[in-house]
Amino acid sequence: MSETFEQHFAQTPEDKPKSLEEIKEERVLALREEIRGIKEKIERGELTGGKAIEGYQRITALANKIKKLDEKEEKQIIGWQLEGRLTEENVLLEYQAGGFVCAANFSPEGDKVVIGSRDDKMVRVISLTEKDERGEPKVLLEYQAGEAVWAANFSPEGDKVVIGTDDKMQVISLAKKDEKGNIIPQVLAEYQAGGFVCAANFSPEGDKVVIGTGDKMQVISLTEKDERGKTVVLAEYRTGRVVLAANFSPEGDKVVIGTKTDKMVRVISLTEKDERGEPKVLAEYQAGEFVSAANFSPEGDKVVIGTGDKMQVISLAEKDEQGKPVVLAEYQAGGFVCAANFSPEGDKVVIGTGDKMQVISLAEKDEQGKPVVLAEYQAGGFVSAANFSPEGDKVVIGNNYGETKVLGTP
Repeated sequence: MSETFEQHFAQTPEDKPKSLEEIKEERVLALREEIRGIKEKIERGELTGGKAIEGYQRITALANKIKKLDEKEEKQIIGWQLEGRLTEENVLLEYQAGGFVCAANFSPEGDKVVIGSRDDKMVRVISLTEKDERGEPKVLLEYQAGEAVWAANFSPEGDKVVIGTDDKMQVISLAKKDEKGNIIPQVLAEYQAGGFVCAANFSPEGDKVVIGTGDKMQVISLTEKDERGKTVVLAEYRTGRVVLAANFSPEGDKVVIGTKTDKMVRVISLTEKDERGEPKVLAEYQAGEFVSAANFSPEGDKVVIGTGDKMQVISLAEKDEQGKPVVLAEYQAGGFVCAANFSPEGDKVVIGTGDKMQVISLAEKDEQGKPVVLAEYQAGGFVSAANFSPEGDKVVIGNNYGETKVLGTP
């Protein structure tokens, strides 16, 4: 098959001083060439059964990429601009919370950040475009959760936030505002999990939430209630171990979880059952150290994990001789990797380690064949959260000193 989209553009900006239109045209041509190659393999019978289905799924994903390129503004076409050792000049926003920041994530539009802190038990939504009367980033929402906040994420539409606290999950509406434009929080859904909710994320459609708790993963419906008016649990997978990470696949038909004591990564189907009638485990990977982060790639064919002192990217399409997922990339971070997330294009990973944020290339290798570090920022504290903006040109981080920072090109 011809080279992939990612391989074709695995070049540094210095290697391709071209106009925006030339860059866009080359990307579209590369995507169409890969689509053509997959179709030819299917027609020749080289891809059959499940492989053919995967081929068609890849074609759909590539077609969607072409559509997104057509919709992008010029400033988005070039993509990643943060490189090298970042300084305070790259700090576009800084906010001091009242304690350990466990969660920090961009809104779908990239114009806001939600942060959740452990010690002051607060959830805040911070504007990246508005200032308050002191000239500081405007705090649009302050919500006192009453318990330590371990997880906080926007819905796909950006109109809600899901949070995970010491023993429950809550979904908060951001729709109602006062005369000053401040959000009046309204709790739309609440679920007593009976244990620490270390992970809480919306489904791609926004109608479900996956949570990771003390000993299980659960998928909660936001549209259905039982006869007593209680929240409906659509799926449950018991690990017997603390679930530190839980995220939906891009299609919403699978969940990846990472656990603490047994140090496992599992991909769980939400559409298939095993012989006992439980959600089917599609893939298992023994990480060797407890798994603090686990997230799907944008195409859903890979998972990035953060373990004790390293980041790994695991293939869900390739298996080794024992039938285990193949490790596509590994990076020794030299410190505890608490956060690990793919870029929107899937060609980079951002990680939060002991005292720094790093952006790791999945397309470039150094002389020793190791992944290249594209950008690094010394945070001065334990980086517990690290995520890309929707455009992939900024990163938000949170640390144990209560600092939240958005890093970008001034």
